[in-house]
Amino acid sequence: MKISKLTIINILTFLVFCNTAFFFLYPIYLSALEVSKTAIGLIMGIYSVASLAARPFAGKSIDRFGEKPILLSGLLLIFFSSILYHVIPGTVWGVYVLRVFHGLGFSAFIAGAFSTIAKFTPPEIRGRAFSYNGATMLSALGFVPLAGESLMHALGYPVIFHGGAAVTFLGFSLLLLTKKWEKVATVGGPEVHYTQLFKDRSFFSILMAMILFVDAQATVLNYFPLYAKTIGIRGGLFLSLALGLAVAIRLFGGSLLDRYSKLFIIRVCFALFGVGIMFFYKLDSVIFYVLSIVLYGSGLGYIFPALNAIGAEQGTFEQKAGMMSILTMVIDGGFILGSIFSGGLSDMIGLSNTFVFAGAVSLLGVFVTSLAPIREHT
Repeated sequence: MKISKLTIINILTFLVFCNTAFFFLYPIYLSALEVSKTAIGLIMGIYSVASLAARPFAGKSIDRFGEKPILLSGLLLIFFSSILYHVIPGTVWGVYVLRVFHGLGFSAFIAGAFSTIAKFTPPEIRGRAFSYNGATMLSALGFVPLAGESLMHALGYPVIFHGGAAVTFLGFSLLLLTKKWEKVATVGGPEVHYTQLFKDRSFFSILMAMILFVDAQATVLNYFPLYAKTIGIRGGLFLSLALGLAVAIRLFGGSLLDRYSKLFIIRVCFALFGVGIMFFYKLDSVIFYVLSIVLYGSGLGYIFPALNAIGAEQGTFEQKAGMMSILTMVIDGGFILGSIFSGGLSDMIGLSNTFVFAGAVSLLGVFVTSLAPIREHT
């Protein structure tokens, strides 16, 4: 993959996830409007429902039109959706429609970005490519909540919407001005059917591991800022430290994914990740606070890029766009569980116990990646 294209994809990913991170503060705004946790879960989750439903169409559209038009359309949808939050309050039914369009935009963008990396990255550096791309995601998710909290206190809740719109407009402008972005033609190859991809046991097992990881991570990203506020700690600071550690691991340790067994690294990190989330229960203790940052951040550093890299190794070149669309669709499925289910669960058992449950779910990833027939190219 040309470094210029990889660099552009990483910049765009950073900006889109800045938008995403601004809207992880949205539950605080909704809570101030006295919206129930269950309703907050539905509002946050409908975004991922829309993104999931649109992903197969995004994959087929990439095969037909190429990555760049799909990326541009996604960025444009995200931009206009972000602006409209300022005029559509979170207490009316229209917010669900807005969340759907926001999710459709994200679906188009993430399918195009992952397809670009999977198609154009040489296999010998694919682990590093996904690791670097994942680092841009975490950089945004770690920086924006901390900065957003401060801006929100100073300027009010509209910062969420205006900030999200501004970063997306930058991304759209950058890609629009990028002239050289070739489309790889797959015309003449066998038609790819999604049912065939799901029948691949190795690929299906990767999907199961991914949904366990994302379910736990979505619970953290959606509800930790609210939980931190209830126990009197700065949620943005905690996430910045933990995600900062994960970013450092992805930037400086990404080459390990191309040198050693990705599956072994994933198993170890699933254990660290799950235990780190379970320790959220005792964040009022300095020891558990530090341990949570180290364990959660360390596990987070490798699981996502390693699963993506193994997923990109599966199938033929013609199947890459379809497979990465399915993989990112499953990511959305995990966010649905982590948003809607965890929101309802927290109303029943409380936020602290919900994180214990999320940590236990992520520990299942150790067993899935140990027992499932996953093919790894070494």
